[in-house]
Amino acid sequence: MATTEHTNDTRENLAGDLKSVIQEAENLLDGAQEQGGQKYEAARAKLKAALETAKTELPKATKKALEKTKHAAHATDEYVADNPWKAVSLAAAIGLLAGLVIGRSK
Repeated sequence: MATTEHTNDTRENLAGDLKSVIQEAENLLDGAQEQGGQKYEAARAKLKAALETAKTELPKATKKALEKTKHAAHATDEYVADNPWKAVSLAAAIGLLAGLVIGRSK
């Protein structure tokens, strides 16, 4: 469960960073018309730094998510290989439940 919490925290941090970048871009565009010179350059530099951070962090988060997905798939493969009848029973039960839910919704 700690891994799931860490993944959620990473996702939330990334989402927050991207929202911050978008907000900075909007502020820069709004301020570009009203302000000039030094404030514009400061906002531009801040936006550029935020974009660079987003560019470096997004691939890292994507790589971690891919690694965790591969690990989960490998663990599932091992479990199914060690417990084939449990896996078949579980799949049948899920299929039955899905069929019941779909049947009732019509």
